Amino acid sequence: MLTRDFMFADPPFRGLLRDVKLDSVEAVLRCRGDHLAAWSRTSDTIRYEMKEADTKVFIKRYHFPRWRQRIRGMLRGTFLKPSRARSEFKALAAMRRLGINAVRPIAFGERRILHFVRSCFLITESVPDAMSLVAFIQAFGERSASPHARRARIEILTSLARQVRHMHEMGFVHRDLFWRNVLIRPIPSDRFEFYFLDASVGKRIRIAHRRQESIVHDIAALGVLAPDFCSKSDQLRFLLEYLDTKSLRPEDRNWLRRVQTRSSSFRDSELLRLERGSVFDPPIRSVARTT
Repeated sequence: MLTRDFMFADPPFRGLLRDVKLDSVEAVLRCRGDHLAAWSRTSDTIRYEMKEADTKVFIKRYHFPRWRQRIRGMLRGTFLKPSRARSEFKALAAMRRLGINAVRPIAFGERRILHFVRSCFLITESVPDAMSLVAFIQAFGERSASPHARRARIEILTSLARQVRHMHEMGFVHRDLFWRNVLIRPIPSDRFEFYFLDASVGKRIRIAHRRQESIVHDIAALGVLAPDFCSKSDQLRFLLEYLDTKSLRPEDRNWLRRVQTRSSSFRDSELLRLERGSVFDPPIRSVARTT
């Protein structure tokens, strides 16, 4: 069968990838890494430490070993359009150009058989001392009544709302904005910052009214797990900050009902993912004070 490999690397990282022998599709697909970060039936994510440059990266690989899977991918557009890895590379790069906090994409690659995607991968730079928001909330997000914990929750909700608002104001919609696709990292002065990942279906929609449905989708995704870990006042605080208002107007309430309806439709599948995911997240040493 006709097999074709293609790999693209961000120029500043090409020499480093060559030095660590990760400069080919075959090498990346065979890499075992240092730590298994996530796994599913069709994908795996490993962490790899580039000791020569004191840099850690994550390699996410998608595998479609059966023709049934390849044909399904073709019907979703990967035969004529980019693979999922290539799409995510482009989306993350676009986000960073717009000043949106996203993990840095380093490289992507594809292996195609008769132009059907057999495997593809994305390499991203690790964010030091970061973990997924869902793992963070599970570990440190108990509704403690201590003043420090309350201040931390307010800071987290405020910062996240502002960053999501900035993303949407720049015209970009993530369209898969679940907690598992948001990284949180503590920074000095008891503050936090967020990085977005897994944006393979995200894109910039320049005309405001055309991105409204995707914005509803984004906020609904963020709200799926909120009732389990955040109080109603916490959720309201996030919405007010995101909407940049001090109280909900009638049009805001109508919009919120749409968000809640969409969020409910996501809940069962996301709870199932919650059972399976986050178990590979490393703990964050510097956030222990927030509990």
